[in-house]
Amino acid sequence: MLILAAYFILLFFLLFSLAALIISSSIIFGLILAKGVPFISIPKNDWRKMSEAAELKPGQIVYDLGCGKANLLTTAVKNFGVRGIGYEISPWPYVWAKWRIWLSGADVEVRMRNFFQADIKNADVVFTYLFPQVMVELEPKFISELKPGAKVVSYAFVLPSIKPIKVISATPRFSWLTKKPLHTSSIYIYQF
Repeated sequence: MLILAAYFILLFFLLFSLAALIISSSIIFGLILAKGVPFISIPKNDWRKMSEAAELKPGQIVYDLGCGKANLLTTAVKNFGVRGIGYEISPWPYVWAKWRIWLSGADVEVRMRNFFQADIKNADVVFTYLFPQVMVELEPKFISELKPGAKVVSYAFVLPSIKPIKVISATPRFSWLTKKPLHTSSIYIYQF
């Protein structure tokens, strides 16, 4: 019985270590390869809110730059009938996205590439949840590549010199420990 308990403890330790390694490698990839953007998910309550803010229509082409687990794209594809294309450079979120897409049956394409090299000229909507410095670097790309009428929907971070056409409040976040509100992010909608 003692030996069995020792095996369970060892197994738990190994699984915990593997999970810590995977999570830390995703953070490192984010900090190095993705210009300092670690893998952080948008809260589930805001996936649909962002899609509705974009006023998605069936058949539109939607990109998610730094799509993580592709939660936002699978929601948009399944609920609004759009075509979803995501870019994710970190290996763990990319594999997780592929797995999630397969499980959901959503018609989403995720590419493991740097989104700065992505061709976004066909995008009707581009979703982002990227740090301010990355938004600064993306702004000229949006200006030069997006077609007239295309929208950028950004969670929490603004484009530095373009005024949004609409700003809505995201779902408030609460402390899991105290259940008190921490902060509420905004969702910024831009039209080109």
